[in-house]
Amino acid sequence: MSVEMVRFRVTDSDDGGEYSKLSGRGAGGEQLELYRPQQDGISTRPKKGALGIALFDRSRENGVVISVESAGERPKGQEEGGKTVYGPNGQAYVMKPDGSVMLKAEAGDQIITPKEAGGKVYLGGDPAKGHQFARVMTESGASPFVWARYA
Repeated sequence: MSVEMVRFRVTDSDDGGEYSKLSGRGAGGEQLELYRPQQDGISTRPKKGALGIALFDRSRENGVVISVESAGERPKGQEEGGKTVYGPNGQAYVMKPDGSVMLKAEAGDQIITPKEAGGKVYLGGDPAKGHQFARVMTESGASPFVWARYA
């Protein structure tokens, strides 16, 4: 069986059916209608203009998308071994190699450290960047787990 790999630009997407479909233009200008399988438990809808790669077997009628990326949106400077799920407005869920998790948003970052490091939650910044934090007050007093940035 011969397989052909084709790069394309997304021109439209349909996320309303049982499975996701993309329309795109190949490098030669040909119009492509593609089936887009997604990882179980994750649903995304690429923007128009995103760059994609599809595989075809025997004809241009049976294309399957294997990858899509919106240029310029992917976070840069990833730590080796790190994983990031990111959104269209800079928000991100960063899984760091040290076991901590960072939730990034316009309103501020939140860090959750692994249990071995105290299982603390840092609101509004990253202690590794020198931000200063104070314990969050609860009805029972200062929390040993939740810290908020103050400087």
